[in-house]
Amino acid sequence: MDGIVIVAILAVAFLFFVVKGDKGSKAASKPATKSTPQEKAPTVTELKKLTKNQLVELAEKKGLKVKTSGAKAAVISEIREQLK
Repeated sequence: MDGIVIVAILAVAFLFFVVKGDKGSKAASKPATKSTPQEKAPTVTELKKLTKNQLVELAEKKGLKVKTSGAKAAVISEIREQLK
């Protein structure tokens, strides 16, 4: 009986230190920086050269949500807004 209580206390203490250690390491670590240059958003002129289907594919590739039922100009506006 005493052995079970001791094991339970040790398990709780171990979990406490593991959880506390994870939180502490996240706060102390530096934010990740990308070594590659960040892509700039395409200009409206560049987007106007694409067809509506190409614009929708571009949005999907970049993980953006656009209304496909809208006009081409609306799709362009949504892409530009989300890439800012």
